Amino acid sequence: MARIAVLDDYIGCAEEFGDWAPLVDEHEIVFFREPIPADHLVEAIAGFDVLVITQQRTWFPREVLERLPNLRLIVTNASTSNAVDHECRRELGIMLCGTFDPGQSGGPSGSTEAARLGLLSPPAELAWALLFAVTKRLGIEDREIRAGGWQTGFPLPLSGKTLGLAGLGNIGGMMCGPARAFNMDVIAWSEHLTEERAAERGARLVTKEELLRESDVLAIFLQLSERTRGLFGAAEFGQMKRGAFLVNVSRGPIVEEQALVDALRSGQLAGAALDVFEQEPLPRDHPFRSLENVVLTPHVGYVTEAGFRRAFTRMAEDVVAYFAGTPIRVVD
Repeated sequence: MARIAVLDDYIGCAEEFGDWAPLVDEHEIVFFREPIPADHLVEAIAGFDVLVITQQRTWFPREVLERLPNLRLIVTNASTSNAVDHECRRELGIMLCGTFDPGQSGGPSGSTEAARLGLLSPPAELAWALLFAVTKRLGIEDREIRAGGWQTGFPLPLSGKTLGLAGLGNIGGMMCGPARAFNMDVIAWSEHLTEERAAERGARLVTKEELLRESDVLAIFLQLSERTRGLFGAAEFGQMKRGAFLVNVSRGPIVEEQALVDALRSGQLAGAALDVFEQEPLPRDHPFRSLENVVLTPHVGYVTEAGFRRAFTRMAEDVVAYFAGTPIRVVD
């Protein structure tokens, strides 16, 4: 009998949405709703043969993988996972299966298909919701009214302001049309962005320094890699306009969190709207939880019921196929 762990099932839908029935007679399946602290992770999952994970909830660096002797398969909700040390995984002979067929790009957000159809994907919708929430002071004023008070400051008019996009892929590109509708100037930068791509989406290509200097709202839409980890820190925030805003629905480690906390406390940045964090769930004592000028959401940019039903259906299929000896959606 193999043991299968479904991690980070915060909403409690994994058992219902996936067809685990072919496995239950011969294998044990455990659904973890509560997050496992990093210092207890190995102890909690050392006896499992299969791990079903999401994109960036629990991290599996070498020091964790090497202490999981039973682990044979990891299943992730995407075409790969940036939470796993793949070099170590391959050395240990641990298979990785995803929810997309080999060669098919994309992730749980469905952004590739939305971009093809000229629609906004759920992450782009959330990015705009967060942008409005932080620039219009919705969290601050909501809390003030609930406490018996009234207006405490001035919302930022967006017309005539500059939206800076760090990354102009599928999701970043979706920001351009609505920005123009609000009469915002749109500038964009990433390491390999071309003038043609920027012009095609209605943005102006700038250098990183110009992006920082000119943006009234800086929104991050970059993939996490060693190149982008810590890309925005104290030096970058110091180059931004005093009173600018930051929106991040991409990946938490792209931003140096302590530097962001410092910039928010000093007033260098007027506010930040964040869906992603270095550690998820966000620790209870994290400064973000007590800063009034921060709007927080729990990494829900890609979260839809339809998406989760599709994801857990496919992840259960991956596990069933693996034990049948015919693994599917194998990631190299």
